[in-house]
Parts: sequence; structure tokens; C-alpha cells
Amino acid sequence: MKTMLKVFYGFLALVLGTLISVTLIKAVVSHDTPHETEVLSESRFPDYVEQLNNYYDSYENRQSHFHRTTERYFLPMEQQENCLNCHSLWPHKKDLRTRAFNNQHSRYMSCMSCHMNEKSGRPIKFEWYDFGVDNSITRQGPFGLTRDGDGQLSGTENFISKILPVIYDGNIQSRIFTPYSTEKLMEYRKSVDAGKLVDEIQVRNEAEALVGEVALTCSKCHSESSPFPWEPLGFKGERLNEMRHSAVVGMVEKYESFYFPPVFE
Repeated sequence: MKTMLKVFYGFLALVLGTLISVTLIKAVVSHDTPHETEVLSESRFPDYVEQLNNYYDSYENRQSHFHRTTERYFLPMEQQENCLNCHSLWPHKKDLRTRAFNNQHSRYMSCMSCHMNEKSGRPIKFEWYDFGVDNSITRQGPFGLTRDGDGQLSGTENFISKILPVIYDGNIQSRIFTPYSTEKLMEYRKSVDAGKLVDEIQVRNEAEALVGEVALTCSKCHSESSPFPWEPLGFKGERLNEMRHSAVVGMVEKYESFYFPPVFE
């Protein structure tokens, strides 16, 4: 009898110990790491920006994230691009070498800046657009970084403006940008979420009418011979030189493998 009680108590202690350990591990992981599932809705079209902003409103969640993540770095959801109907906020995933660099570009360039069909038959130029956001940090001009008078790299206050392609047809200028809040797209999302029959192929074809089959490569813009309008967009001096001779371009386009230098203690 005593032996059976010892076995029973031992088994009970093992089960309780396991449950306590699992609970503690989950608590630590959820405290330190913001999970994607915590910011994705049940909708087929999750409002990524709003949910991320709400998630990082918590100081604790911001502190647990590696990157600086504050609301001012994101455009309001209604002014995000229509591409978010099908793609995520960071859509580049296939090429492991370039996906991080490509996703960074979405912070200061519209998708169509790189995915525009070059055979549109009309002259295309680029310009900064501030989206009409009433925000003290919204600025026209080069995004994010600049070189000061001493040549030191420093931050600018422009975290909202993006570069957009503009089609010039005589005196008519058309910005190539369709916001997420476009009425037709809102109706499309509501219909799909409600389970209604929707011609998704037609919607996609309309959304991608000006999208080219192949996106621009890095060197199409970041090279000495590139026609990309760096100077008209406000880049000059050492910063202009860095844009035209980016070491990253050579790293991802010329080498199959590359390694970051080791850090010695």
C-alpha cells in the first residue's frame, strides 16, 4: 500500500511539475516576443497597420521588439496601398538574399515605383508625396537619412512621405497610387469576408493593370548610369554618391554567398 502511494504521489508530482514548467515557459516567451498571431485578425484582409499600431501602443510590447516600432512610422491604414488586399505589409519572401532590402524599400517607396510596367507608352517620373497626413513629422524630401555639413550620417524628420511614379500625359499628371480605402476595394473585401461569390481574377487584373511582369533590380536605380532621378528628388553630395554606388547592390547581385565580418570581444 505504501509503495502504491509513493508511486501515485511521484506521478502526481511529475504531472504538476510539467504543467508548471510549460506555463512558465509560455509566460516568458509571450512576454519577450511579440507573436504574429497576436496582430493578425480572423479576416482574410487583416488591417496590418492598425493592428501593429495598437499592439505597439503598449510600451512593454515596444520594448520587447528589436526594431524601433512606433505609430508615426506607419501611414494610416486607409492611406496604405491597395496591394495590401492580397499582399502583406512586408511581401518580399522568395529571395532570401534580397528580401530584407526589398521590404525596407516599402517604407519610403510605393510598390509601383519598382513594379511599374515600363511599356506603358507614357513618360513616367517620380516625386515625393506626403499623403496629406496632418502630422508634425510629415515632410517632403529625402526619406530617413541625410549627411550633415560635417559629412556625418544623421536622421531626418521625414518618416511618412513616399516616392510615387507619376504618368505625364501632356499637361495631365496622374499619380500611380490606389489607396486601401478605395470604395470599390472596400466593397470587395466586405463581399469576400461575407462569403459572397466574387470574381477575384477580375479584381486582381484590374488592380495589376499597370504592374510589370518583372520588377526592377537593384542596379536599375543604384548605379552611376541609372536614369533614376536622385537629384530632382533631393539627394545630393555624399548621400547621392552612396545611392549611386551602394555596396549592398554588389553584395546581392554579384556574389552567391556573402558573410558579415566577425565581431571580436
